[in-house]
This record gives sequence, structure tokens and C-alpha cells, in this order.
Amino acid sequence: KIDYRNLRRTIRALEVILRSGEKFSGQRGHSQPPYRAMQIGLSMPRAELYARIDSRVDAMLVAGLVEETKTLLEMGYAPDLPTFSAIGYQEIIDHLLGVITLEQAVILIKRRTRQLVRRQANWFKEEDPDIHWFEVRNESIADVETLLRNWLDSD
Repeated sequence: KIDYRNLRRTIRALEVILRSGEKFSGQRGHSQPPYRAMQIGLSMPRAELYARIDSRVDAMLVAGLVEETKTLLEMGYAPDLPTFSAIGYQEIIDHLLGVITLEQAVILIKRRTRQLVRRQANWFKEEDPDIHWFEVRNESIADVETLLRNWLDSD
């Protein structure tokens, strides 16, 4: 039932099958999980979030993202490894290979991160009754702690 073109999911399914001896799809829904889960969502105004993304990407570059990527490639890791599909690596690889400039890579990293934020916002809806949403602000930590304490005490 897995799209064979989705390499990451295909590899994961094969790993599960080889380890367990059972079909991947046959392992779903056998029993209730042995734990209770609570979903907590954090939100902030989109403009503020985008500014934080820009700052984070800039900080990653200052912290050595280009050098780290170059070192990994020099160690023999292939640029087409699934681990290099994370936002940031592929753009820096393209820069190191001379396909794009560093400035273009940075723009792409920030753009693709914003696109991920939009996809996540579509997936995790604020109207979802199973998610406890909090606006990110100084008081949020105390609010989350209170929610968790009350939830844990309800056992």
C-alpha cells in the first residue's frame, strides 16, 4: 500500500518487515498504546514566526552549516542520501556544487521553511479539539505546566 516512489517510507517498511517478520500494514491498530497522549500546539503571528525563521537560518549559517555540509560530503556521504533531504542541506549542497550562490541557497532555505510552516498549519488545525493550543508568549510555559499538572492529576 506504500507508494514505491516514496523511498523513505519504502525503506522504513522493509526495515520493520525484516525486523519483525510481519507485514508493515498488518502491525497497525493491534492494541491500544500503553500510554496516554496529549497534543499541545504552539502558535504565534505568522509575521513573527517568519522573522524567527529568518533569524534561525542566519544563526545556522553563522554556526557553520556550510562547513558542516562540506565536511560531510568530504567524508564520503553521498549528496542524494535521504538524510540530506532536510531543509538546508540540499540547498547548501547545491551551493557547494556551484549550482546556486550562497545568497540563493539562503533564500531557498527560508522559503522552504515557510512552506513547511504552511503545510503544518494545514495539518494541525487550531479547530482540532484534540489539540490544546497556546499562543507563544512569556506566560505560555506556566499555562502549559498548569494544563499538564491538571491532566496528570486526572488519572
